[in-house]
Amino acid sequence: MIQKIKALCTKYREVLLYLIFGVLTTFVGWGVYYAVLLGGRGIFHIPAGETASARYFALYTVAQIIQWVCAVLFAFFTNRAWVFTDADKAVSLWKQLMPFAGGRVVTLGLDYVITLGLTLGLGAIIPAWTAAELFGKTVNLCELASKLVAAVVVIVCNYILSKWLVFKKKKEQ
Repeated sequence: MIQKIKALCTKYREVLLYLIFGVLTTFVGWGVYYAVLLGGRGIFHIPAGETASARYFALYTVAQIIQWVCAVLFAFFTNRAWVFTDADKAVSLWKQLMPFAGGRVVTLGLDYVITLGLTLGLGAIIPAWTAAELFGKTVNLCELASKLVAAVVVIVCNYILSKWLVFKKKKEQ
């Protein structure tokens, strides 16, 4: 049994490591986002419940941008060092980082379109889901379901882009 598990882990090593570092990337992004958002609230004197002001919108935007940059850099360096280990080592860091970041911009847009489209579409089909009670909180289940679908699509697309466009194997001569 243990031999079978080892064989599976060896066979799917790259995918498993990609998923592990993807989860870590998510935690890095969330950590940076909340650190900037919560720290910025204190610095700019934005009360905890305030979300409709221009100051909050500016802080939210800055937090999103810093979070995205940190998450992309973390993902790039962990993917380069530990996930795609059979990639051509002769390719310069910049020649890998630029298409990696570009691919992440594309999938960021894909995430946005899928989440918005499915949220609106599901809301039209199942209006009761737009304000459902979950664990004592009112949540938009359409948005939650849409975000989950978008996350799966984005993870698969990021893997494909990384594997085939960024961390390509060395060409045989």
